[in-house]
Amino acid sequence: MNRPARLLAILAVILLARPVQSELRLPSVFTDGMVLQRERPVHVWGRADAGSQVRVVLESADAKGPRTLSGRGLAGDTGRWMVRLEPDPARPLDTDATWTLGISEHHRTGGAGGDEARGWSPAVDRISISDVLVGEVWICGGQSNMEWSIDASDGDGRSRDRMANPRLRLIDVPHRVATSPREDVEARWESCTEGNLGDWTAVGYFFGERLNRELGVPVGLISSNWGGTRIEPWIDREDLAAHPRFAERSAALQDRIDRWNRLDREELRRLRTEAETALADARREYWEAINAGDPGHRRGWMAPATDDSEWEVMQLPAEWERASEALADFDGTVWFRRTVELPGHWRGRGDVVLDLGGVDDSDQTYLNGRLIGTSTDLVGTNRRYPVPPELLEGGRAQITVCALDPHGAGGMIGPRIALRTLDGEEALDLRGPWRWRRGYATNRTVRPRVDAPSNPGAQPTAYGALNDAMISPFVPYSIRGAIWYQGESNAGQPEEYRELLPLLIESWRGDFGEEMAFGIVQLAAFKAPSPDPDQGGWATLRDAQRHAHETVPGTGLVVTTDVGDARDIHPRNKKAVGDRLAGWALHDVYGIPEAVPSGPIAVAARLQGPGVLVEFSHARGGLMAAGGGRHPGGFALAGPDGRFRWAEATIEEPGKVRVVANGITEPVLVSYGWQDNPVRADLVNGRMLPACPFKLRVQSQGRRPSE
Repeated sequence: MNRPARLLAILAVILLARPVQSELRLPSVFTDGMVLQRERPVHVWGRADAGSQVRVVLESADAKGPRTLSGRGLAGDTGRWMVRLEPDPARPLDTDATWTLGISEHHRTGGAGGDEARGWSPAVDRISISDVLVGEVWICGGQSNMEWSIDASDGDGRSRDRMANPRLRLIDVPHRVATSPREDVEARWESCTEGNLGDWTAVGYFFGERLNRELGVPVGLISSNWGGTRIEPWIDREDLAAHPRFAERSAALQDRIDRWNRLDREELRRLRTEAETALADARREYWEAINAGDPGHRRGWMAPATDDSEWEVMQLPAEWERASEALADFDGTVWFRRTVELPGHWRGRGDVVLDLGGVDDSDQTYLNGRLIGTSTDLVGTNRRYPVPPELLEGGRAQITVCALDPHGAGGMIGPRIALRTLDGEEALDLRGPWRWRRGYATNRTVRPRVDAPSNPGAQPTAYGALNDAMISPFVPYSIRGAIWYQGESNAGQPEEYRELLPLLIESWRGDFGEEMAFGIVQLAAFKAPSPDPDQGGWATLRDAQRHAHETVPGTGLVVTTDVGDARDIHPRNKKAVGDRLAGWALHDVYGIPEAVPSGPIAVAARLQGPGVLVEFSHARGGLMAAGGGRHPGGFALAGPDGRFRWAEATIEEPGKVRVVANGITEPVLVSYGWQDNPVRADLVNGRMLPACPFKLRVQSQGRRPSE
């Protein structure tokens, strides 16, 4: 053999001896601790080398003996593959067992023996996922009231160790936007432990806990929500484009996206530089104006030597409106101070950070008198400020935060506040008492002079942007359903919401399966009470939510007008919301007759004798006023002129209420709770669940009313 031939032969041997490189990958929904939906096919998917075979094995071994479910799939030209495991209905997957999910990749080969006789190599790559449970899986979607954490909620009086539950799991989806469907998102399943449950969605936790307790099976929650978001970004962009009402706006957005994609890099760089410079100038001028009027800056309240012994004390994290009556209606700056002793080995360390958690809206933060971080108009965004090592030499950290909120609720809202090492191995918990003092009263806000250039489709307000980034990565994972708490950001467009909410449900069912259950949380009470019985406002959006429930099969409706807060758009009683959602699911989805799915819902209003007789469904245990008695408040009548007047209501027979108003002899319309904050409305059923607000046309016959 000549020299070149020998070299080629040696090279061939070396290449054959090297391990085969594989592209086997799984999306993050497949991680240790995951929960699979029982009684449904198990879909597993990912990426591998094009043309390779992927084998999936789900197995368990426990007291009932071994159980294995397996399947195979081929990776297409793009490397995408999916395997569907179909459990035997006569032998469902054991919800008491712990399972392992194994995925292996095999390349095509011409060898002989074993699998190679059928043309496939031994595994070139394997992924093993452990601690897999089988139970019930639900999406927790919506805006801030679904995102609201346990630590920021009232809870139910239990300690965190008593709330921990290893059979309750959650995958928390980070805030992301996209202009096309994404295959993955950075997240992992986690078990409900004492250490991490404080950050969980409170509504989701109480919902899942009750399901786990009453069904006796594990529960997995996919927490995909984003505070302040509208409903349109959560709907597939193609579904919005196909709807006549939203087609024109969808086309206009697509045109802006296309024009953005045609911009060259140099133009983008120039636009970004202009915007960043303008924003930095606006923020600097903003703080200069604030500091000029603020007594804390003029008198140096950030200095370690400042005497704060006469300052008041507040337990943080908290919104100051709720924590102190003196700040109930205050907008401006509030100064907070706390001093902590540092571990001796922290002296001079360069890897210490201050985690302030969320601050509403802006802050200037000092450590030992030096400014270490500023955030402007970043409502609720977590602050993390590196601490210069020379500030730790003295063994003590005096932390001062000038928090600024020019409108609405303000404060250091957490959920966590800590001084910690960057790796998280050591931390000083700063939750608890802080000294505080009121600073500068102001409603001054900051706005950038030039909007930062970015893809118009990659905004949290853009049609489909959140669906593409935060829902698509989980399609086609098998789930039981979704619970949805959203609508505050769409409250000004209730007529559109009547079409958008059913469209969202239809869109998600197109991805996850038509049998997907969907629980809707109505907006809670909010804003100052009004004497007007026909205020509308949030009541009209609530009616759009009720409309979706009544027109879309397989949906539930949870009324929360009794757990709202006039001054806070984020009511803290999330346990009631989660429990009510679970009551609906247990009754309607899981067929448990003892569970109560809803409070009373008006189904008919007709003339009968004096006044109007209103008939209610979901009146289990009878109807009553929440405080007791047969005369609930919150009802109103209107005659032919359409003007509503408060009315007297009397519960006359099971499931029916008679409504009469002085001066209205020809009632045309009857309403209940038709206000932003319906404080008079107190009709409940025997399980003390509140009645749904409504406005109905009065019929002379007993047929179902048109609205």
